[in-house]
Amino acid sequence: MVNFTMLIQLRHPQEVGGLPFAVSILTSVVGSFVSVYAYSNYYNGDEKIHGETLQTVLISLVAIWFVSAVTFALVIKREYLHTFYDMDTASTYNRKWILHLREDQDLEKSAVLSLHPDVYKAWGDELIKLWTIKNWNRWEEEKPAWFTDTWIEGVPNEYIPFEWRVKYKKTKGRVDDSQLQNRRGSISVRELVGGKEKR
Repeated sequence: MVNFTMLIQLRHPQEVGGLPFAVSILTSVVGSFVSVYAYSNYYNGDEKIHGETLQTVLISLVAIWFVSAVTFALVIKREYLHTFYDMDTASTYNRKWILHLREDQDLEKSAVLSLHPDVYKAWGDELIKLWTIKNWNRWEEEKPAWFTDTWIEGVPNEYIPFEWRVKYKKTKGRVDDSQLQNRRGSISVRELVGGKEKR
């Protein structure tokens, strides 16, 4: 949708990187011409649209698309232009974002753990695990608004201090939450000490 309508301001950094996104846009345009060619030359249905009509419509749409792209490039802030040709992925984007945050910005940092683990698995031990292990006791005492059972449910077990993993297993979570109980209650001793349970 974003590719074909040229509403590239809707692109989100949690998706593919800038260069792959730009390539996907160009691929969409080229693919449209290939589709029209294939339809015009190989489709023989009774209600076939004339090839010249399709080409006229497609060229008109691509012209509008091109004008939109040029207009967008002219009005965008220069410091953001590089995001459309750099190689940042969701993982590298979030790593840079974490490094940019101050030490006391726990709320902002906590948002990373709501993402899919693949986003932070390459650098999570370096940046996130140290942060959670260091601050978990304080969060349990202060109970900030974002430090909920739902959030804890999304935190990998190895990012939670060992003593709290044991407590969550014994108490079936911080509150009477059935989903949390199912997860914490299913943790084996082997998992608690960092191993993997054999199935």
